[in-house]
Amino acid sequence: MPAIFRRGSEVYGRGECVCCMISALLLSRTNSIWRHGAEMRNTAFMRKALLLAAVVLFGASMGARWIAALHAQQPNPPTTPATMQADVTRLRDIVPPNSHPMVDVGYHATNLWFAAQRKNWPLAGYYLNETRNRMRWEVRLNPSPKDASGQPVDMKSTLDGIEAGSFDKVKQAIDKKDSAAFTVAYKHLLEDCYSCHKAAGRAYLRPMVPVTPGQAIINTDPGATWPQ
Repeated sequence: MPAIFRRGSEVYGRGECVCCMISALLLSRTNSIWRHGAEMRNTAFMRKALLLAAVVLFGASMGARWIAALHAQQPNPPTTPATMQADVTRLRDIVPPNSHPMVDVGYHATNLWFAAQRKNWPLAGYYLNETRNRMRWEVRLNPSPKDASGQPVDMKSTLDGIEAGSFDKVKQAIDKKDSAAFTVAYKHLLEDCYSCHKAAGRAYLRPMVPVTPGQAIINTDPGATWPQ
């Protein structure tokens, strides 16, 4: 009978190769160590994950409590007719006066002139549109100013006439890049603006062809190369 070698449930015969027996024993031991290490790694990972989750939940809970406490300390006052009136009064105090858009009109109309003098037609078109927009804003803010006799003036109808007349002529000159036509149309625009001033009882606001740019930081030279 051949000798029998046992290791646990594994049985080896005398005639088997000793090297095979040693390899089998080493492989079995290695698998056992690897399984044990994997279990340890999984356990460590789970511990870290649980710890991280606990930290996140704790932070969220504390943050929610802090926000709730902040709101409890600073409750919004109830809205009442008195508070609404106070808000309206404050808004009226901080709203710019009705004349504010006309300051912008002067600014853009001045730059319109110098842009056209430098034959920078795209820039001239931009300032023409800005001038028109500010005039419309003025009409929305103050649609019926009083004339010298105290009668209201229909500013929307007045502006509609200016836009259909001299404004359109200025735009045509810009589109055609016609400097001579622009000069004539621009002066007509100033004359129409002054007619509006007189109709509103402000004859002392007499416009003129500008002599200095309204904004020196804008380069009106169409050939400028800086900044890129």
